[in-house]
Amino acid sequence: MQILNQDVQINEVLAQPISLPEDPQKERIVLWKVFRSKDAALEYAHHILLEPTQRIVGGYWTDSAGGFFWLGVEVEDLEKWGNTQAIQLTDPFDSNDPVGQGRGPGSDE
Repeated sequence: MQILNQDVQINEVLAQPISLPEDPQKERIVLWKVFRSKDAALEYAHHILLEPTQRIVGGYWTDSAGGFFWLGVEVEDLEKWGNTQAIQLTDPFDSNDPVGQGRGPGSDE
């Protein structure tokens, strides 16, 4: 029953047209991941464990390759969460481009 309720909540998150975080540090979004299918996003969501002050965020958007879904974790206090340089778990599009989709170190230069 818990998984069914979680799937309903995640489906509501994924139904929102929200692009990838533009400034993950400012938005306090960590550990975000992109999926090409909704089913893959739902499966991934089953493995997210939240603290009481955290919540799952995400949505759907499109890029030059087509539609995608994304999920991340919004934290209340990024300083308490930890390393702000490691806020992103994975970006399958171009991990070698720190100022592109990954928005890793160097993106605010």
